[in-house]
Amino acid sequence: MHEQSSSKVYQLWIWLKEISPMVWRRLLIKDTNTIADLHDCMQIIFGWSDSHLHQFIIYGKPYGLFYVGGINFYNNAHQVYLEKFQFRLNERFIYQYNFNDH
Repeated sequence: MHEQSSSKVYQLWIWLKEISPMVWRRLLIKDTNTIADLHDCMQIIFGWSDSHLHQFIIYGKPYGLFYVGGINFYNNAHQVYLEKFQFRLNERFIYQYNFNDH
């Protein structure tokens, strides 16, 4: 279990690029959650089926869940906590879902 005594809550504003009209969601998530947790939340809030390969690009480094036949990541997404990144106000990162749909 991860220490939760001084956790922060991030408010993420997530939008789909190159979609008009804009499709977006607001997500509140604790920094004690992992990258894998964030992926699960995004699947739920957009109503996706978790049937495509995906990755986060945070500070230029890829993070994601390993699937046979997919990308191999250096870190285990179930062990990378959001607090590691120390996000600041208005910082951005990329979540790519479904690599075949640019």
